[in-house]
Amino acid sequence: MMVIEKTYDVKIANREEVARRISKAVENPRQVLLICTSLNSWVAMNGLRGEITIPPSLLERLLAHYSRQKG
Repeated sequence: MMVIEKTYDVKIANREEVARRISKAVENPRQVLLICTSLNSWVAMNGLRGEITIPPSLLERLLAHYSRQKG
């Protein structure tokens, strides 16, 4: 998520919470990559700048989808 912040000049206000939730929900690094890639696309497509908060509903959808995928 630090890469997202640097790339798009944003500050993710709930970064620690998001990172904690991701680490508890996934089983392997590939799942982390897929979730963070999706978050990157969300920031890019919405043209977000400044301080942002990743919506809990978005994170829940990503976790539900990618935590089911193995390896």
